[in-house]
Amino acid sequence: MAFIPAASASALTPDDILYMETPGHFTLSADGGNLVYIRTAGTDLKPPANNGTLMYVDVNSATELALTGPDQSVTACALSPDGKKVAYAAMPREGGPVSMYLTNLTDRKRTALSGVTDELAGSFLFLGNDRLIFTGAPAGAATDSEVAIVADELPGPVILRTYSLKDGVIAPISANNDVITIWEPSPDGKYVLYKASPNPKSWETGATFRYVLLNTLTGEEKELFTLVEGYQDENQFAWSPDSSDVYIEKIINGGLRYPVENAAELLVYSPATQKLEEVPLNWERGLHIDIFNSDIEVNPFNGGAYLFLADGTNPKLVRATRSNGGWKMTTLNGRDAGNIFAAESDSTGSTIVYNYNSASSPPQLFRAAVSGSGITDPVRLTGLNQDLIQKDLGTSEVTKWEGAEGDTVYGVIRYPPGYEKGKLYPLVLVIHGGPNYADFDSWRDTWEFPYHLITDKGAVTLSVNYHGSTNFGLNFARSIEGGNYYSLPTEDLMTGVDHLAEMGIINRSQVGVTGWSNGGILTLALITKDPTLKAAVSGAGTADENSQIANTNGIVMDRMYYEKSPYQDPAAFQNILPVYQAENVRTPLLMMIGTKDPQVDPSSAWVTYRAYKEGSQAPVRFVLFKDQPHHMTTPETQARKIQEELDWLDQYLFSSL
Repeated sequence: MAFIPAASASALTPDDILYMETPGHFTLSADGGNLVYIRTAGTDLKPPANNGTLMYVDVNSATELALTGPDQSVTACALSPDGKKVAYAAMPREGGPVSMYLTNLTDRKRTALSGVTDELAGSFLFLGNDRLIFTGAPAGAATDSEVAIVADELPGPVILRTYSLKDGVIAPISANNDVITIWEPSPDGKYVLYKASPNPKSWETGATFRYVLLNTLTGEEKELFTLVEGYQDENQFAWSPDSSDVYIEKIINGGLRYPVENAAELLVYSPATQKLEEVPLNWERGLHIDIFNSDIEVNPFNGGAYLFLADGTNPKLVRATRSNGGWKMTTLNGRDAGNIFAAESDSTGSTIVYNYNSASSPPQLFRAAVSGSGITDPVRLTGLNQDLIQKDLGTSEVTKWEGAEGDTVYGVIRYPPGYEKGKLYPLVLVIHGGPNYADFDSWRDTWEFPYHLITDKGAVTLSVNYHGSTNFGLNFARSIEGGNYYSLPTEDLMTGVDHLAEMGIINRSQVGVTGWSNGGILTLALITKDPTLKAAVSGAGTADENSQIANTNGIVMDRMYYEKSPYQDPAAFQNILPVYQAENVRTPLLMMIGTKDPQVDPSSAWVTYRAYKEGSQAPVRFVLFKDQPHHMTTPETQARKIQEELDWLDQYLFSSL
């Protein structure tokens, strides 16, 4: 069947994606009446370009209003335990220093806070209703004035400190000598749970973290347990509204020589009984893991919690309640079940606010009641992306096929506007990063992964949850260890293409591929194995492990997935690394990276570019973005990345149709 391009009526532009509105950091008051969140326009942008606006929602009347104006860009916020006031940090949109404010939600009166430090403004929570808590160096700690850097030197302590909302006094509240990385105060202000390590970013074997309960009234600290974790591990602590229980997400790590976050289980601790116990999830895949939304898995109410369980592309929302000394798990059903990706509960568990979205529907916040196993009477609370949702965004679905090792592999298909069954469309594989991440049935369009700008050109996209992805079980996530880092995922990608061809969706001879981070890495591997691909875009990718281990992320990834380094066993890596197979490439390749990328060393990208330039029989283009990190932070560079990508696909994939 001939390819017919999509209708032009949808007319998506890069700005539709670059400045898409997102509801972040939403928090519901214990009585279920007040909701605050930060509405941002765009992703990864540094202030003032992120245009963060603090929003308030009267949940009962489903009305919302902005608490900050167009002159401020909000960077962080916290709702008081009584739900009556919100503290936030903001900077002028035209640029300038960060300030902090306290707003009364009853009369909307705003008060500027004095004596604010950069450490406080960076990240804070309420400790009770009258203080803020944050982390920082101890008072009087020496500033870094050394002219030399000593490799792997232990960092100085990072302790808990408080800020009084009454008089602006800052005081220490912990006396630890190690580095606190995550903390969560109880709503009544009596306790703080934190985790700390002498060297959280240790790259050799992982770091030993202490999990500690601090009594803020007595100063007593109780070590609950210790755990060896990786420097990238981020887990959630969440207190019940009555402060009787604190839930602890416990990371289950894979990794050969260094821990990698692959799954999670749940613990609960009661200060009154001093009892630490495991919450039996009765679910092999464990808690849902989203490394870009690390504080949404557990949402307590008095007597239990709402939990997100890992279920591949669509997390399972369950209600966990204590019952006769045990735990009862109830899977929730309803109109939006399966596409709820974050939630907050009132203290009774009878009302929730949640983020609904899908691969073809941008996010909105909803209020709903919970009765038994049912999510009922959903009411939309937000009106985000009004211009975007008026456009034809096509449709989407989850599909599955037999991939590497005979395992079932899941992927997300996004169809172009005006898709007609039976007609054959070009395909673009859009490969997720990680690899310990997943492609969800969720709206994830960003400058890195502009799915709908691609489908708007009349193509189908497929996002594959290749071996190594999370949320499909520990064994699936660990399957790429020990020499399978490239082989299993690339087989999953190629069988995914064959699957869509067999379904009669795509033209097998018109396939391109794009990805960022590990998606860029796998793009470079895939084109050494499949010479039929018409176009390839590798963002922040490398095919060379030797120079990649110059940075911490590189050596850690090497230790996670390989038994030896490329310097310890060079022969093994010569059989694995795509850089040694560049002569097989027949696909036009565009490479892009930031010159200050700390995750993928730019030198390794340079090595890859030159190897592919010498070996490939097709064009190779290399674009570097000045002074940009892994997640690029300026609108100009993000827009240039998207335009380079679309132009490359136009030239080598779509122009050949």
